[in-house]
Formats: sequence, C-alpha cells, structure tokens
Amino acid sequence: MVAQIAYSIVESRPSREPPRVLTPEEWAAQQWAQTDFGDQRVTARAVAIGTKMVVHPDQSLPAQMQDPAMLRAAYRFLDNYYVTMEKLLMPHRQQTLAAAGRVPVVLMVEDTTELDYTQHRSTKDLGPIGNGRGQGLLLHSTLGIVPDTREVLGVAHAQAVLRVPNPEPRSRRVRSAESQVWVASARSVGAPPEGCLWVHVSDQASDGFEYFATCIDLGKHFLARVYHNRVLDWEQGRPEPENETASHLLDYARSLPPCPESDYTVQVRATDKHPKRDARVVLQWATVRLPVPARVADDFRGHAAIAAWVLRAWEPEPPAGVEPVEWVLLTSLPIDNLQDAMRLIDWYTCRWFCEDYHQCLKTGCQVERTQLDSGMDIRRLLGFAIPIAVRLLAMREQVRQAPDLPAVVVVEPLMVEVLSRRQHLEAASMTISEFWRRVARLGGHQGRRGDGEPGWKTLWKGWRYLSDLTDGARLFTDQQVPPPAANQVSQTIIWRESG
Repeated sequence: MVAQIAYSIVESRPSREPPRVLTPEEWAAQQWAQTDFGDQRVTARAVAIGTKMVVHPDQSLPAQMQDPAMLRAAYRFLDNYYVTMEKLLMPHRQQTLAAAGRVPVVLMVEDTTELDYTQHRSTKDLGPIGNGRGQGLLLHSTLGIVPDTREVLGVAHAQAVLRVPNPEPRSRRVRSAESQVWVASARSVGAPPEGCLWVHVSDQASDGFEYFATCIDLGKHFLARVYHNRVLDWEQGRPEPENETASHLLDYARSLPPCPESDYTVQVRATDKHPKRDARVVLQWATVRLPVPARVADDFRGHAAIAAWVLRAWEPEPPAGVEPVEWVLLTSLPIDNLQDAMRLIDWYTCRWFCEDYHQCLKTGCQVERTQLDSGMDIRRLLGFAIPIAVRLLAMREQVRQAPDLPAVVVVEPLMVEVLSRRQHLEAASMTISEFWRRVARLGGHQGRRGDGEPGWKTLWKGWRYLSDLTDGARLFTDQQVPPPAANQVSQTIIWRESG
C-alpha cells in the first residue's frame, strides 16, 4: 500500500488527542537515527536514504534518490563494509520487543521465504534456491502480532541465510543447516518480560526438538504444525497404547475421535485449482511427550523430554475432488477444553501474516528487482525494506480491524485532500476503508461485488498515481505539521490504550 502511509507511526498522548501521521523524515528518524555505525555521518546518511525510500518504496534506487549525488551516496552506503542488515534493523527490533513487553500476549509468527535473483547472474554472494537451478537468498523473519486485535508490532528478528550448494539438495544435511534459523530466531527474540506470554507460531519446516526445547528453556511457548511422525515417549506409569500406531505422533493424533460439539466452519483460502470455500471441521487433542531424538545437537543431548499437546483439526466430509482440510499442531500451551483448542486454531491462522509480509517485500518494495551486484549489498538494502514492508502490512490490517477510522488520522491529510478532490468527495468524512477502496479504483480495481478485495499490485498502481499527484500538490502548499516531542512518540505502529 503506501509511501507516506507506510510511515504511519502515531502518538500516544495521555489526553487522547487524535493521532498524527509522521512525515517521511520523522518516520525515517524513528527507524534509523539510533543505528550505531561508529560515525554519526553514516547514521545521518541512513536516515536520508530511508527518507527517500519510504516515499516511493516500489521504485528503483535511481528513481528513489532522484539526484545523481544522492544516488552515488546510496550506492557507497550499500557497499560499506561496516554497514550490516543487522545494524540497520536493530532500532526497529528494539522497538518491536519493547512493544511486545507491554502486551499480555504476543505471537512471534515466523517463516522463511526465497528471494529470487536468478535473472541477475552477475550478482555475487548468492546461493541456490528452488530446485537448485536458481540463485538468491533465504530470508527468515519473525513478526510480533497481538492475537486479539491483529495488531502488527513489527519484526522481532530477521536473518538472511545463504543456502550451501549440495549435490543432493534434499539431503538431511542441507535441511538440518536451514532448520537452524528457527533456533536462532527463538534465541535472538529472547525471553519475555515477567507477566508476558510469548508464543512462537510456525509451519511444518520448524518441526524440530531443538527449536521446541529452545522456546521452553527461554520461558516461551511454541505452536507449530507437525511434519515428522516422531516416536512418542509415554509418561512413566502410563501404559503404552495397545494400538501400535499410537506410538508415533501423527498416527496417534489421527486415531483420536472427534470431540463432541467441536463441529464448526472455517473459510479455506482460494488456490490455483480451487476457489475459496467453507469447510466443516472437527477438533481433538491429547497430551504427549517428545523424547530427545537420536540425532540432536550436543547442547540438547541431556535435555529432558518435552511435555506437549497435540491438536488435530480436520474435515471429516470433504467435497469430492478436493483435498480435505487437516492441521496437526503441536504446542506447549495446555489445552483443557474446547475453548482452548479453538483459541489455538485461531492463533495459528496468524501465521498467514508472514505470507502477506513477504508480498509487501516483493510487490510493495520490489526487493527482487534490485540491480545491486552483491548479496551483501542486497542484505543491506533489506535493512531498509523490512521496516517499510512492516508498515505496509500494519496499514492493511488497520483497514481491516478499524475500517471506520477517519482517514486523516492515519494517512497524510494532504494526500486525503488530493484524493477527495480527484474523486469529488469530502475529505473530512472519508474513512480509512473508503480511502483504500478509492486508491484501488485509481489502480484499476472496479469494486464490483464479485471482484473481491484488491491485490497488492492494484493498490500499488493506484498509490503510485496518488503519490505523484500529492507530490505536485505539495509544491504549491506550505502545509507542514510540526514534529512531535521525542517522549510522545509511541514505538508501535497502531496505538491502542490498554485498560
């Protein structure tokens, strides 16, 4: 979605005054003014580059900088040995973790995506992706999400991984190397403050004892989809089930009968082969124990078995020709009743935030189109693109959760005024939901009943056009909003006063 909207950090004022959108310069200062490069000139350059990027995040670097001298400075910055993605992201990560420490429950939702630079054969320091014929990077990110409100707090951890070439891409050695991103994420996020519940939510790729044990040892919980049909360790004094298949996790979960009154309907996302549909699913859960596997890192060889709950949600009567819905989840959170089980299913759906976040990076920020000639330079570029993508994602979710919010408290007022005049509307009465529908219309979305929600590409097309109109209007107006006091600016994207 957004350029100026992308930097929508709002104030948290005790007097409940309406929030105010920050300018590009103010937002960039929030993100990169606290970076530590050992030289204030380098830090100032990071803020200047970030300011340019947030205005038109989907444009190429020359189009973003708009000045030969600034472009040369940006290239030098992205080629600076002392600048790293980790340093650029450190202020954003600190803000995210601080915000997560002020919320009772936060989901640390994480996933890995491939960044494809196969078309840029001259780019150095890349590794194989896909079937091994492409080249690129693996980006693993952990997002902080408030489950009740779906508020996006930010990225709590991010790491770019280079896949090691191997004659056998599917071998155990390669999978083991890549699986370490989950353990690294859990360790980097760290332990939650006292009184806070942090839950790492992940897909089948994370199904590993070391990852689960790391979460437990740090006082956190995990909620992951099961991939391995691992052997179970029954508690001492509990008889092993007579059914031999119950000695393995997936077999045991699938042998459980449905819980009475657990019948409910979920919406299944559309795929390339099947449209969106409703599915009737049932639930069941049970306690299990995970023994230390034979092949495990030395740090975990003496670890105790992990007590967990397995939760299965499945579709008993799927339509003909359609793959039935089935989730088998493993969690360290106790499941005492149907309400607990349904809450965990709802929490797991927050994992889809990662997919949308990846779309923000690839479509909104166009990170795969960069012409940089080094994988290390691309990592530094991600240090700018990741915070911008988070803002795009947070804005979209704010539209969903608070559609009646006045647009002028989220979007730059001048931009709302330009859109309202362009489409003969009232700026003061325009909601954020109406604003985005109108932006999508500028991008070609017809808004008919059967058209569905506009995609990222359509929104970006409309947003780019509106941004250009606003840039022109800005040349003929002195409308400026004074910056907020430093102690008045919240570190979260969308502020909601607790209590």
